[in-house]
Amino acid sequence: MLETDDFFTVKEIAKQLSVSERTVHRDLAGIEDVVNHYGLTLIKKAGVGVQFDGHPSQREELKRYLYNLNITEYTQDERETLILCKLLESHEPIKLVSLAHDLRVTVATISNDLNRVEEWLQNMQLSLIRKRGYGVQVEGAEALKRHAISSLLATEYNDSDFFTLLQRSIQNKSKGDVMESASKQLLGLVDHEKLHQVETIVREVNNDLSHMMADSAYIGLIVHLTLAIERIQQGEKIEMERDFLSTMKETKEFTIAETISKRMEDYFSVPIPEAEVGYITMHLRGAKLRNSSSYYLEESNYPITVKAKQLIREVSDKTNVDLVSNDSLFQGLVTHLGPAMHRLNQKMSIHNPLLTKIKEDYQELFVIISEAVENVFKGLSVPDEEVGFLVLHFGSALEGRNKKNDLRILAVCSSGIGTSKMLATRLKQEFHEIHDVKSVSLFQLEKEDVHAFDLIVSTIPLTELDADYIEVSPFLSEKEATGIRTALQRSTGSSKRVLERKESAFQSGREAVSWFTQTASYSEAAASIMDHFLLTQAKSDQLEDLLINECSRLQKGNTITSSASVTEAVLKREELGGVGIPESSLALFHARTKEVLKPTFSMIRLESPVKRSAMDGTEIDMKTILLQLAPEEATLEQIEVMSFISTIIIETGETLALFEQEDEERIKLFLAERLKGFITEKLKSKGEN
Repeated sequence: MLETDDFFTVKEIAKQLSVSERTVHRDLAGIEDVVNHYGLTLIKKAGVGVQFDGHPSQREELKRYLYNLNITEYTQDERETLILCKLLESHEPIKLVSLAHDLRVTVATISNDLNRVEEWLQNMQLSLIRKRGYGVQVEGAEALKRHAISSLLATEYNDSDFFTLLQRSIQNKSKGDVMESASKQLLGLVDHEKLHQVETIVREVNNDLSHMMADSAYIGLIVHLTLAIERIQQGEKIEMERDFLSTMKETKEFTIAETISKRMEDYFSVPIPEAEVGYITMHLRGAKLRNSSSYYLEESNYPITVKAKQLIREVSDKTNVDLVSNDSLFQGLVTHLGPAMHRLNQKMSIHNPLLTKIKEDYQELFVIISEAVENVFKGLSVPDEEVGFLVLHFGSALEGRNKKNDLRILAVCSSGIGTSKMLATRLKQEFHEIHDVKSVSLFQLEKEDVHAFDLIVSTIPLTELDADYIEVSPFLSEKEATGIRTALQRSTGSSKRVLERKESAFQSGREAVSWFTQTASYSEAAASIMDHFLLTQAKSDQLEDLLINECSRLQKGNTITSSASVTEAVLKREELGGVGIPESSLALFHARTKEVLKPTFSMIRLESPVKRSAMDGTEIDMKTILLQLAPEEATLEQIEVMSFISTIIIETGETLALFEQEDEERIKLFLAERLKGFITEKLKSKGEN
C-alpha cells in the first residue's frame, strides 16, 4: 500500500496474502496507530477499499522502519510446512486454536491451510484426523511418517545445503518457539548432533563398500538413520513384512546394514530392531552407484542391461538418432536403472530438484522418454522424477557430439550421474578447446588433486575448497558460459599443465606400471574367453545334463575346478529370476564362484526348443544356452570384458540374430573383433586419463 496511491479492497488483500478477510480487517485495525505515528492516514471507503494518505517523505520513513523490522510473518506455503512439522512431530492431537495462535492467523485460516495439508499427507499415504473438540493428528504407519518428514526436507533443502550442514555443524537442535523461520523449524526436525554422528558412521562404512553411493542417496540414508534414532528414542517402532525381511536378509547389503546398526546401537545406547535393519538395507540397495560393468554379474541384474538397451532402441527410433552404439549412455543408464528399479518396486520415492527445469528445457524429449518408459517397463508406474533423470542421460547423449581438444575441467555436482553428465556435455558443447571433463561428487572432491585441472566448475557452493572455481547451473546459461570462456582464456595463456601433459602420457612410474598391468589383464581375459569359446550341438534336452557336460569340458581345460559345483551354482542362480532374453530364443546362464579360475563364454544349441522364463516375466522358447562363468574374485578388467560380451549380444536385432545362428566361426570372429575394439578403446581412455 505504501508503494502506490491506489485503493485495495479487503478481498484483494486477503487473496494476495492467502488469509481470511477477517484476518485482514483485524490487522488493518492494528496498523492504524503505527501509520498515524508516521504522519500518515489510513483512508477507508466502503465499496472502494483502503489506501494511505500522506507526504512521500513520510511514506519513505515508514518503509525504512518496516525494512529494519525483525518480525516473522508466513506465506501460505510456510504455514503449511510449519503445520506439517508440528503434526509429524507430535504424538498427541493439536488444537486448531493453538496452531492459529502460534502462526498469528485465525482459526478459519488454519482450517483452510489444513485442507492442503491433508491433500499432501494423502499423497504420502497418511491420514489427517480432524474432529471438533479433539484437534488434528496424523495417522499412519511409522515408515510412512518418516518418509513424509524426509520428503519435506528434500523439498526444502538440496544436497548442497545438507552437505554444508554436515561439513560445518555441530550445533544443537533449535529450542526456540515456533515463531522462527519455516526453514529453520523444518531443519529442526533433524537433530544436528545426531546428524553429524550418523554421517560419521555412514562415511566410515561407505569407505569400506565395493561401490559408491550417489550424494543424494548418501544424504537420504543419513537423514533416514537420524530420524530412525530419534523416533526409536521416542518409542516409535517400524514394522516390515516377515517375508520381505527374509528377502532382505539374503542380500549383501543386509550385512552392511547390520554393521551400521551395531555402531549406532553402541553410540546412541538404543536397541535397533531387525525391521530397522531391513529398512536400512532397502536404502542401501536403492542408493548404490555401481560400476555398471560389474553390475549384472554381481547380482541377478542382467535384466537391467536388457531394459537399458530396449530403452535406448525405443528412444533412437523416436528421435531418428542412432544411440545404440553410445557406450557412455548405456553405462550411465545401467548404473541409474539398477537402484531406480529397486526404488520403484519398493515404492520408494526420489526427489528430483531439477524436474521443473528439465520439463521446460526438454519438453519434447520428456514426452518421448515418458512414452518409451511406458513401453519398456510395462505395468510399472514410473513417476516424473525418475523420468526426469532419464531425460538428463539421453539429453546428454543427444547433445554430446563435439570433438575434444586439450583442456581438462573438473566438474563438481552434488546429486548424481545424470546432472554431472549433463554439465560435462554442455561444457564440451560450448567449448571445443576442452579435452576432458572429469565429473566428481562433493564427497569425492576431497580425494582430487584440484590443481591438476585447468578449471573447476561446480553446480553448488564449495565453501571448503582451497582453489578458485566457477559456480554454474547444470544447464549452463549464456552468462555462465561467458564467465567460463574468460577463465579458459586466462588458463590457456598461462597454464603449464597442458604442456606438461603433452610431453608424456605417464605422470609417474607407478602410473605406467598400472597401465601395463591393466593391459595385460584385459588381454588375458579376452584370450581366455576366445581360447575356450565353443558352440556345442546338444544331444539332450535335460538342462542339468547339458550344463554338467559343458562344465566338464571346461574343467578339462583347467578353467574350473569342479563341474558339479559350478553347475549347481548356475542352476541356483536361475532361481533368482528368469534367464531368457525377451523376444529371442537365447537364455543367459551365468555365475561367479570360487571354483571358476578363468572367465569363459560358451554356447549350447538345443535339438528342440524348451520353455523358459524370460527376464521380463514372459516366456521364451529357449533354443540356445549362453553360459558365462567368472571367478568369485574376478578383477575389474575381467568383469568389464565379460559384461561387454553380455551387452553386445542384446545390442541390436542383428546381433541377437547372429547369436541365434549356428555359425560358430562367424560368432567367434565377431567376438574377437568387438573385444579387440573394446580393449583398444579402454586402454586409450585410461592412457589419456
